[in-house]
Amino acid sequence: MNRKWSSLLLLLVLSVTDAYLLAHPNLIGKIGVLVYKHHYIRNFPRALLTVAIVVCLSLAICEAVYRLGGKKTAIFTYLALTAVSLAWFMYVFVSFSSFSYRITGKAFIYGAHLLPVILTGLNLRYLIKRILVKEPDNAVLTQQKSGPEAA
Repeated sequence: MNRKWSSLLLLLVLSVTDAYLLAHPNLIGKIGVLVYKHHYIRNFPRALLTVAIVVCLSLAICEAVYRLGGKKTAIFTYLALTAVSLAWFMYVFVSFSSFSYRITGKAFIYGAHLLPVILTGLNLRYLIKRILVKEPDNAVLTQQKSGPEAA
C-alpha cells in the first residue's frame, strides 16, 4: 500500500476513534457537555465532523506549506504548529486532571487527549519529511541553464 494512502487511513481511523471517545462520556460527562454547551461533541456525527474539520484543516495547512513554502519557512511553520499542538495537549492534560473533568469518564478523557496528539504527530511527520528532503543545489541549476540546452 502506498505510504500516503496508509497515512491517510491512519488519520481516518484515529479521527473516528477520537470522535467516538469524545461522543461517549459517562452520565456526569453528558451533563457537563449540556451545561457547558459543548454542542460540537454532543453526539457522534457532530464530534466526527468537529474532529474531521480540525484534522483536515491542519493537514491542508501542512500540505500547503510543504508545497509552496521554502525549506526554512516550512521548518519554522511546522515547529510553530508543533509547539501550539503541544501547548494544547498540556492545557488538556492540566484541565482534565482537575476533579470536575476527572469524573467525566475515561473514554471522554482519552478522546480529549487524542486530538492534540494526532495534530502533534501530523506536524512532526511533515517537519521530519521537510528536513529530510534535499533542496536542489544552486550551482547545479545554473550549470544546467548555462549549458548547451539553455539556448
